[in-house]
Amino acid sequence: MRRLTYILLAIASLFLYGMLKQVGWSNLDHCFRQVGYYGLLLLVPYGFVNYLATLSWKFVLVNKEASPSLSRLFFLRLAGESLNQLTPTASLGGEPFKALRLQAGGVPWQEATASLVIHKGLMVLSLVLYIFLSLALVPFVLPFNSSYLGALTVGALLLGGGGVAFVIIQHRNPCTMGIRLAEKWGLCPAFLKAKEAELATLDSFLAGFYREHPGRGFLAFILFFLSWVLQSVEVYLIFWLLGHSVSWGLALCLDALAMLFVGLGFMIPAQLGVQDGGNILLSLGFNLGATLGAAFSIMRRIREAFWLFLGLLVVAREK
Repeated sequence: MRRLTYILLAIASLFLYGMLKQVGWSNLDHCFRQVGYYGLLLLVPYGFVNYLATLSWKFVLVNKEASPSLSRLFFLRLAGESLNQLTPTASLGGEPFKALRLQAGGVPWQEATASLVIHKGLMVLSLVLYIFLSLALVPFVLPFNSSYLGALTVGALLLGGGGVAFVIIQHRNPCTMGIRLAEKWGLCPAFLKAKEAELATLDSFLAGFYREHPGRGFLAFILFFLSWVLQSVEVYLIFWLLGHSVSWGLALCLDALAMLFVGLGFMIPAQLGVQDGGNILLSLGFNLGATLGAAFSIMRRIREAFWLFLGLLVVAREK
């Protein structure tokens, strides 16, 4: 799996370099000179995005006595997301880090792990709702190539199907079921069998949350959805700084559909090449041009680099 990830990363890097070269370095330089130091404003919206996502996670942690403060969760999430983005682990490398830090703070590891699994499912489902909202909005914003729209719809359906399946599995005692299947095939290691009782507790946390705390689950879902919507502010700001203002509807559509490419490129660290190629294709589809699309993508990458670096500082401090 790791080798495949590295191969995909290498291919995506070459693809990205080719795209940027085709757009033209001088054209991109002109865009960035126009933005200047005002580009620092782009660091602000994602802070609020991460705050809403963290607040969503807070609602999933039902044990009030052991639950860390919101500020603590904010930085843990920032650190975990940095590891998710930068390690070849299919966007899951930061989840064990979050679980271990929660456990070190007094949260039972089963509850810590369950909160992350549930939150990941809510993240995917809220993202799918955001994407379908944008797909419904596209015809009212700008004419868009129907073949592109069909392909994006198929991608959204695939992502949505995976998200729904992931949440359904959480109700079906996945750990216990996995051990039973491993035993049936003679592949269950002794250390896993020894943890069966603890894993059964994890299963009960997963299924129990949806049954006993539907209100918390709904609020967590809504907050995560709002965090996606808030990202469109960043898109609006980027194009305004580039001297090509867009409508709020177009900003929302562009961001949501860009997130579809991010979701489908989960195997590649930082979705390198996939996210950037998607941004350029979407910019072309919305008649914004390849140069603006590439500049938009690079400015997002710069913002991303700042928050990833901050997350890595948290990781280093935690160790």
